[in-house]
Amino acid sequence: MTTTRSLALILACVFASSQHGHAQCVDLVASLDDGQLMQSRIALVDRATPTEQIRILAYIFEIDQTGGLLLRHLVDAARRGVPVKLLIDGIGPEPHFPFEEEFIVALHEVAPGIELRIFHPRSDLVEISHRMHDKLFLVGDTAVIGSTSIWDASFRNWLSERDLMVSGDAGQDASSLHAMYQHFALFWNSPEVVRPEPEKSLKVASPYRVSQGYATLDPARIHHWREWLLAPLDAAARATDLAATDTPTASDTPNDPAAPPAPGAYFYPDWMPIACDRLRYVHDWPDKRSPGTLQDMLQAFDTAQHEILIINPYLILVPELREALERKRREGVHVILVSASLASITQEFPAVGRAYADDLPGLVNAGIEVREYSDRENRMMHAKLVLIDSHRYYLGSFNFDSLSARLNTENGLWIDIPEDGLDPLQDSVAYFLRNSSSVSDANGRLLADPDARCRAAGCGGAWRWVTMLIRNFL
Repeated sequence: MTTTRSLALILACVFASSQHGHAQCVDLVASLDDGQLMQSRIALVDRATPTEQIRILAYIFEIDQTGGLLLRHLVDAARRGVPVKLLIDGIGPEPHFPFEEEFIVALHEVAPGIELRIFHPRSDLVEISHRMHDKLFLVGDTAVIGSTSIWDASFRNWLSERDLMVSGDAGQDASSLHAMYQHFALFWNSPEVVRPEPEKSLKVASPYRVSQGYATLDPARIHHWREWLLAPLDAAARATDLAATDTPTASDTPNDPAAPPAPGAYFYPDWMPIACDRLRYVHDWPDKRSPGTLQDMLQAFDTAQHEILIINPYLILVPELREALERKRREGVHVILVSASLASITQEFPAVGRAYADDLPGLVNAGIEVREYSDRENRMMHAKLVLIDSHRYYLGSFNFDSLSARLNTENGLWIDIPEDGLDPLQDSVAYFLRNSSSVSDANGRLLADPDARCRAAGCGGAWRWVTMLIRNFL
């Protein structure tokens, strides 16, 4: 625990006690913008001691510049004696493609303190459609949650993300940290998860992919990965890597745009104390049983009296969500949806853009205000935020599509801001509203024909029919 965080928590507890006349559970919360995503994680890893734990749930963890840098810091931590557990989503019969078998063998040799497990690493189509979409980065008494996966798209200025850093006492039942550790343990020990053991199933000493007619491990590749994992991360290299990774953005420009970000070890968030009973951590079960995050979101909408604001890249609403929002609109609740732009969604996957375009007329005709995000750096908005009645926030991994509602596991944090209380997310909401524009005019008429926009963006033609066939998997 850093001195800054300790002092902040002590002051928060003193304040809470003075307000209520007795000790009260308090967590610290700080919003992380795009320019702080890597710094915050590396700071936590580099400060970790052997008495702490590092626990990571990752939907994507690629060995690109971002994932490679973070993984080498994790290796350094494990070699210092810090216990590390990494659970990533798996696609197909093997781990997510950057984790080749030779890499896993080298990782086990170099840093046996890192335990690696994979969620659903099998080829069954039903299991492939059921992904672990959760994002959770736990180090000791601090966590990072939100929309960010571990890959260059999130950290190198193509996606606009938003995360939260949360700190508290994981040993206190009322703290959100306690619920986060329980969430991790539930998934880590789930039958949906396996430990990859290529060194047992493949013959390391055999010539590579010859002799016996089945895949064998390549000793040269194992040596390559071993050397790469052990390459020193000196102070100069860390600063260079961080400067390359945390590119300042239009919303998150530092006072001196030319100055590189500070090394992770010197990262200090702007903590805001929030009573634990105003924080509620939510997640699905590994088997996506009901009730889960979909039902939780529907219940939250039912409580809205004045306004529901949803900031989400994917607005392909399942019937329950659409009916709930249209019902609240009929009750007089102002409903605002801020989506990624049609062009950026289509660039990622044209069928998703087509489905969104098909839904636009119905949403606008129901009186729902739909806006699309656009910034001067042409990034795709990937943040996932909900704000109800100007004081109740959700931030997490949940997308407003069929995958999150029906198939993928999700997680997030609800924050209820008291009147005149500190608000860690108001600037984020203001930023996404400021950098978005309505798709309809003051009379509720679409400014442009969705079909014409789709043709221009690349989701026209045959994509209409393809989307009809696969909509339930978008």
